[in-house]
Amino acid sequence: MRLIGKIAAAIGILAILCAIFGWVYLRSALPQISGTVTLEGLKAEVSITRDRHGVPHIVAQTPEDAFFALGYAHAQDRLWQMSMHRRIAAGRLSEIAGEATLSTDVFLRTLSLYDRARKAWAHQTPQARAGMVSYSNGVNAFLNSRKGALPPEFLLTGTEPEPWTPIDSLSWLKVMALDLGGNYWSELARLDLASRLDTDQLMDFFPPYPGEEALPLPDLDTLYDGLDLAHIKTAQTDIGKPRGLGSNNWVISGDHSKTGMPLLANDPHLGLTTPSLWYLAHMNIGGENVIGATMPGIPFVILGRNDRIAWGFTNVNPDVQDLYVEKLVDDGTAYLTPDGPAPFITREETIHIKDAEPKAILVRETRHGPVISDGRADLAEKMPKNAVLALRWTALDEEDTSGSAAATLSSVKNYEQFKTALRLYTAPAQNIVYADIDGNIGYYAPGRVPIRGAKNDTHGLVPAPGWKADYDWESTIPYEDMPERENPANGVIVTANEKIVGPDYPHFLTSGWALPYRGDRIRELIADTGPHDKASMARIQMDVKSTVAADLLPLMLGLMDQEQKALDETQKDILDALGAWDFEMAADRPEPMIFTAWHRALAKRLYADELGDKFDRYWGAKVDFLKMALLGTTKANWCDDIGTSDDESCADRVHLAFNDALEDLSSRLDRTPRSWRDWQWGSLHRGVQEHRPFSQVPVLARFFETSTPAPGGTYTVNVAGPSFSAPDPYGFTHGPSYRVVYDLADLDRSSYIIPTGQSGIPFSKHYSDMMDKWLHGDFVEISTNPETYQSGDKLVLKRQSSGETGGALP
Repeated sequence: MRLIGKIAAAIGILAILCAIFGWVYLRSALPQISGTVTLEGLKAEVSITRDRHGVPHIVAQTPEDAFFALGYAHAQDRLWQMSMHRRIAAGRLSEIAGEATLSTDVFLRTLSLYDRARKAWAHQTPQARAGMVSYSNGVNAFLNSRKGALPPEFLLTGTEPEPWTPIDSLSWLKVMALDLGGNYWSELARLDLASRLDTDQLMDFFPPYPGEEALPLPDLDTLYDGLDLAHIKTAQTDIGKPRGLGSNNWVISGDHSKTGMPLLANDPHLGLTTPSLWYLAHMNIGGENVIGATMPGIPFVILGRNDRIAWGFTNVNPDVQDLYVEKLVDDGTAYLTPDGPAPFITREETIHIKDAEPKAILVRETRHGPVISDGRADLAEKMPKNAVLALRWTALDEEDTSGSAAATLSSVKNYEQFKTALRLYTAPAQNIVYADIDGNIGYYAPGRVPIRGAKNDTHGLVPAPGWKADYDWESTIPYEDMPERENPANGVIVTANEKIVGPDYPHFLTSGWALPYRGDRIRELIADTGPHDKASMARIQMDVKSTVAADLLPLMLGLMDQEQKALDETQKDILDALGAWDFEMAADRPEPMIFTAWHRALAKRLYADELGDKFDRYWGAKVDFLKMALLGTTKANWCDDIGTSDDESCADRVHLAFNDALEDLSSRLDRTPRSWRDWQWGSLHRGVQEHRPFSQVPVLARFFETSTPAPGGTYTVNVAGPSFSAPDPYGFTHGPSYRVVYDLADLDRSSYIIPTGQSGIPFSKHYSDMMDKWLHGDFVEISTNPETYQSGDKLVLKRQSSGETGGALP
């Protein structure tokens, strides 16, 4: 027995030693943040000092050395994220995930983002190319000199990081353009629903922007010369993006601030990920500063400020994507153009798949762009045998110089230089607000937006016939004609993805503006709560009053009053509470939860019968449509259930939806409606910051993913819109990916925050240390004064005498 005990003790000690060794080894993936490293590729010595939040302060003599150091820091802190960004852009997910991601890779290869990034390289400015090469050299210098373990994701997937190239940087900009533009899925959605809805119903279901007339739909049989496209099937993930996301930015002049100088606020709403999409950084380049949000994989400050100006982005979401139905001729080897048959442009791609044989695909392109129906089996099987779908999209233009615009913006000194820099910008078109230390404010919306001919009666709402010349793009809107404002008389510029031009604007930008709830609420708060300072700007960013609830709930309650069916005491109490509610979507209150569940159930009761088996992929907030349906201003009667012989009223549907909502919440909370006063919105409304790819692996998700209860909802300024059709219909995965307030009276007092932390290494203290601040509206300051950050850990990068590697050239 003693021998067995000794053996057991020895095994236990060995296990402890192995665990300690394993932990020490894994922690060796944490970056070296002090001391000296000698590297090839630098022109002079550079320092990287990390402050207590993990934000690097880079001091360099030249832009090239600063970008080199930023690449080095990005690789130290976000190497796995950069690797995943490249895999997404290049369609190489299956190399680590196997056949589960093969369809995604096929689509991404067909879309040709990486191919177009490669072709765009020659069109970048010398300044941008030099910056991207230096950045790539910095990333690769880290890869060549690192010691210790790789981040755990590499160990778990059995992969190694590859050298970085400038094409990897450009390709991620293409992915962001894809993420911020989805008009062509709306075109497919209308075709998809044309098999179930008539023209009036389609126009109801996709209503125009408030106050505008609906654009007419063409007759589809005539448009396509008899081709039947009414049964195109699209996947839920394509159409089911939560509405009301977007972004906010605004700038106010000194007339509205306590200091007499401008304030500029920005919070872009994007997918929430762990680690965050953004990485905060400060670069002092030859004595001049630039600070703000960078993206791992890209060498430039995207959203930020320098010593003289500050800027912020929101998405314009113009209609810059058109699908074209291409008729096949010559046994499918060519397609029809206005000038006769033309051959496809083709290239072969090979997709390597973990634990499977490689798959070869043929990518075809027409004069309009890639044949995306080749990359989507669900599209291909529903297309007529003699037709394919091609995509025309400005971001696929070979001369896309958006990367060069990013390189130039950081050194701008005034508004005229600002406008000049933005000439290089192609996609995704952005609302960019501006302020400078001379007290000026401004706004420009750069980007390439097509001009369609007068005979193009699709209005970008449905795919166009590719063989008819009248449907080709004629040109793009001249840069000078893009929306602009400089020092407006009222001293306020706000954009929140709503319509940005008036009725006298001569060009068509889009019919897909976001509803104006967020923008109107921001303007209201600016007017009602001034004069402003940094703190009041931050409070506006955190506002969670639901103007959607203020619009819909009185209608719903009014219809409940019309419905004379008996209510029990609990239901009456709930309705009384909703009637007295102030529309604040607070995480600790029951009313936001009950309203959202009722809103969700009402959407189902109103249009699930019409949409049938297509309903789930269109189940969303659809506030404008629901409001019109309840007011009775739609062309069709959506309140009647077409599955019964009775003539149901809107009051009937609202009452049934109320019961559905309480039943759903009781089931999810495992509590009866009698306990409704104890319900809390945050118990179901959790913000999930997904990890790629381990959020998809339940046993690993809890180690890599971050989540938290949160306030907010659809179209609140602090946006946190649930996705009604998702498995977790009350949680959210999109939200403010970065918040900042720039104080032009003293730019060093500007405030910044990202949702997670600076590090992408799970056992770093900076993996999620900003999350609580982000949740509660707190910020960090990033100063240019060395005295405020020199107490941090300082890493010196010294130049190796052998010179540059040159290994990053594409």
